[in-house]
Amino acid sequence: MRFHGVALMGLLLLGSGCMEQVRASSRSKLTEKQSKVVLAGTADDAARRLTELFSRRKFLLADRQVRKDGASLYLFKGQRSELTSVSGYGYGYGLSGDTYTVGSAFFARLTPQTDGTTQVELFGKPTLDGHVVCGEQDPAWVPRCEQEVLAGGTWNGLELMTGREEAETIRGLLVEMELENSGGPGSRVVTAGSDEPAKPSCVASELPEWRTSNALEKKRLLEKCRAPDSEEGPRVGESR
Repeated sequence: MRFHGVALMGLLLLGSGCMEQVRASSRSKLTEKQSKVVLAGTADDAARRLTELFSRRKFLLADRQVRKDGASLYLFKGQRSELTSVSGYGYGYGLSGDTYTVGSAFFARLTPQTDGTTQVELFGKPTLDGHVVCGEQDPAWVPRCEQEVLAGGTWNGLELMTGREEAETIRGLLVEMELENSGGPGSRVVTAGSDEPAKPSCVASELPEWRTSNALEKKRLLEKCRAPDSEEGPRVGESR
């Protein structure tokens, strides 16, 4: 299956004021690093986990593509709200109305790692009537946009198409992964490059030698325990 773009000159939204291109994405609120996670297991394990979490949020799997570099690209889409725009015509003697559906599209790039894990990169953009808006911060792995969405400055749907909702959805999904970490396939893996602070290797006050140590030795014990598990701290009595 392939992602299909719809070639349009633009989707014109009713509303007064200068018409502008709507170009928004989750990247306006979340950095590339904040949109990545490493999951245990294969790409299929990661895909099942993502499908479960996006489905809870009413965003369903819409497409899948296997890339030449071995990565897989998944597309999740769903609706968020419907908005009706009313405008007058004929010098105020008539009214016309149009209803637009605002939603979101999420792209997930799954790249298998040599250690048996899968790196997941997430990126979201607003949609209008199912069409994904273009963007200026799209990663290279996101399918090229072939349409423009135009909106007037006073259109009542603009506040729903800023990328904020997509960023919040991605952030919430990653937090849920952390809270529901089972340790099995598809669960979140904490890596050295994550934003989580390193855990101390021990609690100094719980060490047997703490009670009999003088002030200088206690200081060294504290320094030893502040070091992460992967590092060896100085031993009591060692000169530094």
